[in-house]
Amino acid sequence: MINSNASSEGENIVYKVIAGSFKMKENADNRALLLQAKGIEAIVQATIVSDEQMFRVQAGAFSVRENAERRLLAVINAGIADAFITAENPVDSQNPVQEQESIMGGIFLSAEQLNSFVNETNPLVIELGSYYVNFGNHYGIRGDIAFAQAILETDYFRFTGVVQPHQNNFAGIGSTGPDDSGAIFKTPSDGVLGHIQHLFAYASQSPLPNQYPLVDPRFHLVKRGSAPNWVDLNGKWAVPGGNYGQTILNIFNRMLKQAKAGK
Repeated sequence: MINSNASSEGENIVYKVIAGSFKMKENADNRALLLQAKGIEAIVQATIVSDEQMFRVQAGAFSVRENAERRLLAVINAGIADAFITAENPVDSQNPVQEQESIMGGIFLSAEQLNSFVNETNPLVIELGSYYVNFGNHYGIRGDIAFAQAILETDYFRFTGVVQPHQNNFAGIGSTGPDDSGAIFKTPSDGVLGHIQHLFAYASQSPLPNQYPLVDPRFHLVKRGSAPNWVDLNGKWAVPGGNYGQTILNIFNRMLKQAKAGK
Protein backbone atom coordinates (compact mmCIF):
# COMPACT_ATOMS: atom_id res chain seq x y z
CA MET A 1 0.00 0.00 0.00
CA ILE A 2 1.25 3.50 -0.82
CA ASN A 3 1.06 5.86 2.13
CA SER A 4 0.91 9.53 1.31
CA ASN A 5 0.19 12.74 3.16
CA ALA A 6 -0.68 14.38 -0.17
CA SER A 7 -4.36 15.09 -0.44
CA SER A 8 -4.82 17.13 -3.60
CA GLU A 9 -3.34 18.06 -6.93
CA GLY A 10 -2.18 21.62 -7.54
CA GLU A 11 -0.51 23.51 -10.31
CA ASN A 12 2.68 24.14 -8.32
CA ILE A 13 2.68 20.99 -6.23
CA VAL A 14 5.93 19.03 -6.00
CA TYR A 15 5.69 15.40 -4.90
CA LYS A 16 8.74 14.24 -2.97
CA VAL A 17 9.55 10.65 -2.09
CA ILE A 18 10.90 10.49 1.46
CA ALA A 19 12.90 7.38 2.32
CA GLY A 20 13.76 8.14 5.93
CA SER A 21 14.38 10.91 8.44
CA PHE A 22 17.23 10.72 10.97
CA LYS A 23 18.73 12.72 13.82
CA MET A 24 22.25 11.72 12.79
CA LYS A 25 23.49 12.64 9.33
CA GLU A 26 25.62 9.48 9.19
CA ASN A 27 22.48 7.36 9.37
CA ALA A 28 20.84 9.39 6.61
CA ASP A 29 23.97 9.08 4.47
CA ASN A 30 23.92 5.30 4.94
CA ARG A 31 20.28 5.12 3.86
CA ALA A 32 21.05 7.19 0.77
CA LEU A 33 24.02 4.98 -0.09
CA LEU A 34 21.80 1.90 0.26
CA LEU A 35 19.34 3.30 -2.25
CA GLN A 36 22.08 4.43 -4.62
CA ALA A 37 23.55 0.93 -4.56
CA LYS A 38 20.17 -0.31 -5.81
CA GLY A 39 20.13 2.22 -8.64
CA ILE A 40 17.81 4.72 -6.94
CA GLU A 41 18.97 8.32 -6.71
CA ALA A 42 18.82 9.72 -3.18
CA ILE A 43 20.05 12.90 -1.53
CA VAL A 44 20.25 13.98 2.10
CA GLN A 45 18.72 17.28 3.11
CA ALA A 46 18.74 18.99 6.50
CA THR A 47 15.33 20.09 7.74
CA ILE A 48 13.71 21.31 10.96
CA VAL A 49 10.99 19.18 12.56
CA SER A 50 9.43 20.39 15.83
CA ASP A 51 12.37 22.78 16.37
CA GLU A 52 14.84 19.92 15.98
CA GLN A 53 17.27 19.43 13.10
CA MET A 54 16.69 16.23 11.18
CA PHE A 55 18.32 14.76 8.10
CA ARG A 56 15.81 13.63 5.50
CA VAL A 57 16.56 11.20 2.68
CA GLN A 58 14.81 12.29 -0.51
CA ALA A 59 14.55 9.80 -3.35
CA GLY A 60 13.13 12.08 -5.99
CA ALA A 61 10.94 15.14 -6.51
CA PHE A 62 8.27 15.15 -9.22
CA SER A 63 5.68 17.50 -10.63
CA VAL A 64 3.46 14.54 -11.59
CA ARG A 65 2.09 12.41 -8.76
CA GLU A 66 2.09 9.19 -10.81
CA ASN A 67 5.85 9.50 -11.31
CA ALA A 68 6.33 9.92 -7.57
CA GLU A 69 4.22 6.84 -6.90
CA ARG A 70 6.34 4.77 -9.28
CA ARG A 71 9.48 5.92 -7.51
CA LEU A 72 7.88 5.17 -4.13
CA LEU A 73 7.18 1.58 -5.21
CA ALA A 74 10.80 1.20 -6.26
CA VAL A 75 11.96 2.48 -2.85
CA ILE A 76 9.59 0.14 -1.01
CA ASN A 77 10.76 -2.80 -3.14
CA ALA A 78 14.32 -1.85 -2.17
CA GLY A 79 13.41 -2.61 1.45
CA ILE A 80 12.36 0.81 2.77
CA ALA A 81 8.85 -0.08 3.89
CA ASP A 82 8.16 3.21 5.70
CA ALA A 83 8.84 5.46 2.69
CA PHE A 84 6.12 7.95 1.81
CA ILE A 85 5.23 10.86 -0.45
CA THR A 86 4.94 14.48 0.63
CA ALA A 87 3.10 17.10 -1.40
CA GLU A 88 4.54 20.58 -1.15
CA ASN A 89 3.95 23.93 -2.78
CA PRO A 90 7.50 25.28 -2.57
CA VAL A 91 6.84 28.38 -4.65
CA ASP A 92 4.50 29.76 -2.00
CA SER A 93 6.92 29.07 0.84
CA GLN A 94 10.34 29.42 -0.78
CA ASN A 95 12.36 32.48 0.15
CA PRO A 96 14.83 33.90 -2.37
CA VAL A 97 17.82 31.59 -2.65
CA GLN A 98 21.00 32.72 -0.93
CA GLU A 99 24.63 32.60 -2.02
CA GLN A 100 25.31 29.22 -0.42
CA GLU A 101 22.57 27.46 -2.37
CA SER A 102 23.56 23.88 -3.17
CA ILE A 103 23.75 22.60 -6.74
CA MET A 104 22.19 19.34 -5.57
CA GLY A 105 18.69 19.22 -4.15
CA GLY A 106 15.00 19.15 -4.98
CA ILE A 107 13.44 21.20 -7.76
CA PHE A 108 11.02 24.00 -6.81
CA LEU A 109 9.69 25.19 -10.17
CA SER A 110 7.74 23.16 -12.70
CA ALA A 111 8.62 22.75 -16.36
CA GLU A 112 5.71 25.01 -17.26
CA GLN A 113 7.03 27.76 -14.99
CA LEU A 114 10.52 27.50 -16.48
CA ASN A 115 9.17 27.74 -20.02
CA SER A 116 6.86 30.61 -19.10
CA PHE A 117 9.71 32.67 -17.68
CA VAL A 118 11.94 32.44 -20.73
CA ASN A 119 9.03 32.84 -23.16
CA GLU A 120 8.47 36.38 -21.94
CA THR A 121 11.86 37.37 -23.37
CA ASN A 122 12.15 34.87 -26.21
CA PRO A 123 8.74 33.62 -27.38
CA LEU A 124 10.35 31.58 -30.18
CA VAL A 125 12.42 29.37 -27.87
CA ILE A 126 11.92 25.61 -27.91
CA GLU A 127 10.50 24.30 -24.63
CA LEU A 128 13.29 22.73 -22.59
CA GLY A 129 11.74 22.89 -19.13
CA SER A 130 10.69 19.24 -18.97
CA TYR A 131 14.22 18.08 -19.79
CA TYR A 132 15.69 20.18 -16.99
CA VAL A 133 13.09 18.95 -14.50
CA ASN A 134 13.32 15.27 -15.46
CA PHE A 135 17.10 15.02 -15.73
CA GLY A 136 17.53 17.24 -12.67
CA ASN A 137 15.30 14.96 -10.61
CA HIS A 138 17.15 11.87 -11.86
CA TYR A 139 20.59 13.15 -10.85
CA GLY A 140 19.47 15.05 -7.74
CA ILE A 141 20.50 18.35 -9.34
CA ARG A 142 18.59 21.63 -9.04
CA GLY A 143 17.39 21.49 -12.62
CA ASP A 144 15.39 24.69 -12.23
CA ILE A 145 18.52 26.64 -11.26
CA ALA A 146 20.43 24.87 -14.05
CA PHE A 147 17.78 26.32 -16.37
CA ALA A 148 18.67 29.77 -15.02
CA GLN A 149 22.32 29.00 -15.79
CA ALA A 150 21.35 28.07 -19.35
CA ILE A 151 19.52 31.39 -19.67
CA LEU A 152 22.72 33.17 -18.65
CA GLU A 153 24.91 31.12 -20.99
CA THR A 154 22.68 31.47 -24.06
CA ASP A 155 21.13 34.93 -23.53
CA TYR A 156 17.65 33.45 -23.10
CA PHE A 157 18.40 30.78 -25.71
CA ARG A 158 18.99 33.42 -28.38
CA PHE A 159 22.64 32.33 -28.77
CA THR A 160 24.08 35.79 -29.26
CA GLY A 161 27.61 34.65 -28.33
CA VAL A 162 30.10 32.13 -29.68
CA VAL A 163 27.94 29.02 -29.18
CA GLN A 164 25.38 28.51 -31.96
CA PRO A 165 21.87 27.00 -31.81
CA HIS A 166 22.73 23.84 -33.78
CA GLN A 167 25.19 22.82 -31.05
CA ASN A 168 22.42 22.24 -28.48
CA ASN A 169 25.05 23.34 -25.98
CA PHE A 170 22.97 25.24 -23.45
CA ALA A 171 25.74 25.52 -20.85
CA GLY A 172 28.68 26.64 -22.97
CA ILE A 173 30.51 23.40 -22.21
CA GLY A 174 34.00 23.48 -23.73
CA SER A 175 33.56 26.94 -25.25
CA THR A 176 36.77 28.93 -24.82
CA GLY A 177 36.41 31.69 -27.40
CA PRO A 178 35.85 32.50 -31.09
CA ASP A 179 38.19 29.70 -32.20
CA ASP A 180 36.48 27.02 -30.10
CA SER A 181 32.71 27.20 -29.70
CA GLY A 182 32.63 24.07 -27.54
CA ALA A 183 30.73 20.81 -27.45
CA ILE A 184 28.07 19.77 -29.96
CA PHE A 185 25.15 17.58 -28.83
CA LYS A 186 22.97 15.64 -31.25
CA THR A 187 19.63 16.73 -29.78
CA PRO A 188 18.25 19.31 -27.32
CA SER A 189 17.61 16.44 -24.90
CA ASP A 190 21.27 15.41 -25.06
CA GLY A 191 22.30 19.03 -24.56
CA VAL A 192 20.34 19.29 -21.33
CA LEU A 193 21.54 15.85 -20.20
CA GLY A 194 25.16 16.89 -20.78
CA HIS A 195 24.56 20.10 -18.81
CA ILE A 196 23.12 18.22 -15.83
CA GLN A 197 25.90 15.61 -15.96
CA HIS A 198 28.53 18.35 -15.97
CA LEU A 199 26.93 19.91 -12.88
CA PHE A 200 26.86 16.46 -11.23
CA ALA A 201 30.60 16.15 -11.82
CA TYR A 202 31.23 19.44 -10.03
CA ALA A 203 28.74 18.92 -7.19
CA SER A 204 29.15 15.23 -6.31
CA GLN A 205 31.85 12.64 -5.82
CA SER A 206 29.39 9.77 -6.27
CA PRO A 207 29.49 7.53 -9.35
CA LEU A 208 27.38 8.79 -12.22
CA PRO A 209 24.03 6.95 -12.33
CA ASN A 210 24.01 4.65 -15.34
CA GLN A 211 20.41 4.90 -16.58
CA TYR A 212 21.48 7.41 -19.23
CA PRO A 213 24.66 7.33 -21.34
CA LEU A 214 27.43 9.78 -20.51
CA VAL A 215 27.14 12.54 -23.10
CA ASP A 216 29.17 15.23 -21.32
CA PRO A 217 32.51 15.20 -23.17
CA ARG A 218 34.29 16.99 -20.32
CA PHE A 219 32.92 15.02 -17.36
CA HIS A 220 36.26 13.38 -16.59
CA LEU A 221 38.12 16.69 -16.76
CA VAL A 222 36.25 18.06 -13.74
CA LYS A 223 37.69 17.77 -10.24
CA ARG A 224 34.83 15.80 -8.72
CA GLY A 225 33.00 17.50 -5.88
CA SER A 226 34.95 20.73 -6.26
CA ALA A 227 31.84 22.94 -6.48
CA PRO A 228 28.99 21.82 -4.20
CA ASN A 229 27.36 25.27 -4.31
CA TRP A 230 26.49 27.50 -7.27
CA VAL A 231 28.90 30.23 -6.20
CA ASP A 232 31.68 27.64 -6.15
CA LEU A 233 31.47 27.66 -9.95
CA ASN A 234 33.05 31.12 -9.94
CA GLY A 235 36.33 30.88 -11.79
CA LYS A 236 35.69 27.23 -12.69
CA TRP A 237 32.77 27.09 -15.12
CA ALA A 238 33.36 30.63 -16.31
CA VAL A 239 36.73 32.39 -16.31
CA PRO A 240 37.31 34.78 -14.66
CA GLY A 241 33.65 34.53 -13.61
CA GLY A 242 33.98 36.39 -10.32
CA ASN A 243 30.21 36.64 -9.81
CA TYR A 244 29.12 33.82 -12.10
CA GLY A 245 27.20 31.82 -9.48
CA GLN A 246 25.62 34.93 -7.99
CA THR A 247 24.33 35.96 -11.41
CA ILE A 248 22.73 32.53 -11.90
CA LEU A 249 21.00 32.79 -8.52
CA ASN A 250 19.80 36.32 -9.30
CA ILE A 251 18.13 35.04 -12.46
CA PHE A 252 16.55 32.18 -10.52
CA ASN A 253 15.23 34.56 -7.88
CA ARG A 254 13.48 36.49 -10.66
CA MET A 255 12.02 33.19 -11.85
CA LEU A 256 10.74 32.49 -8.32
CA LYS A 257 9.22 35.95 -8.11
CA GLN A 258 7.35 35.45 -11.37
CA ALA A 259 6.11 32.02 -10.27
CA LYS A 260 4.85 33.43 -6.96
CA ALA A 261 2.97 36.11 -8.88
CA GLY A 262 1.25 33.35 -10.80
CA LYS A 263 2.43 34.48 -14.19
